[in-house]
Amino acid sequence: MRILQIGCGGLGTLIAQATLAQGHDLTIVRRSRKPVPPRAEVLTLDVVRGVGVSALTAVPADILLYCLAPVEGQSYQQTYVEGLRHVLANVSTDSLKHVFFISSTGIYGEHHGEWIDDDTPAIPADAEGQVMLDAERLLDGLACGHTALRVSGIYGPQRLYLLRLLQNSARWPTQVHWTNRMHELDVASAVVHLYQQVMDGVALPQHCILTDGVPAMQHEVLQWLAVQQQVPAPATPPLQPQSGKRIRSHFLQHTGFKPQFADYQAGYASILSSLNDLA
Repeated sequence: MRILQIGCGGLGTLIAQATLAQGHDLTIVRRSRKPVPPRAEVLTLDVVRGVGVSALTAVPADILLYCLAPVEGQSYQQTYVEGLRHVLANVSTDSLKHVFFISSTGIYGEHHGEWIDDDTPAIPADAEGQVMLDAERLLDGLACGHTALRVSGIYGPQRLYLLRLLQNSARWPTQVHWTNRMHELDVASAVVHLYQQVMDGVALPQHCILTDGVPAMQHEVLQWLAVQQQVPAPATPPLQPQSGKRIRSHFLQHTGFKPQFADYQAGYASILSSLNDLA
């Protein structure tokens, strides 16, 4: 299968590696001249500014993946809406079977510990969530299949927010806050797993959530990390009020996808082990 991937940052690189490992042909579009994984073809152009995007018409693809994140000086509106609009207006549709867009669970405005799943209406509570939803709606005009992949918090060896937070007691949580995550390797594997679903003729929904489905309270994650690192841990805050939301993904589970890291303990145990090996 021929994949056209827009963007090759940290997550995009992992998706590209997983794509190539499955034997797909891959063309990567990126704005910088940084290297891409071996065996991938590359087009250097800026889809956000719309510079050179007419070159996309010459790239045959069965699947398009839009996987960009804002860089310094670019807004959410420019990156997710304008960039995607430029791509969709120029990509060749002759062979295109499906378009995937990396979105975010930030489009859900719930913030009091509610449960969220694929059937929950997306009602953003902030401007960034609204921009992501606006970008998703650009897909509605496509003649081919399309799926917005609403990803929860991504973590991995290069995404160590909670480990840094553990070292800063002034920022420890003072109330219960629900968190949701998916290891970056599992996000990449899930994307390529959904490519296979397209190949197998499975009908995909217009959106689905990517998460490990095991929400956890932030202070509990920090307390667990503190035990592993043998450092001071934050106290347990009052159980009310609560913030954040609890997220699960019914469709991804229904496809038979099994994450490598079932929960934060499995994921962070691997990260801590790799960090210890480097020490």
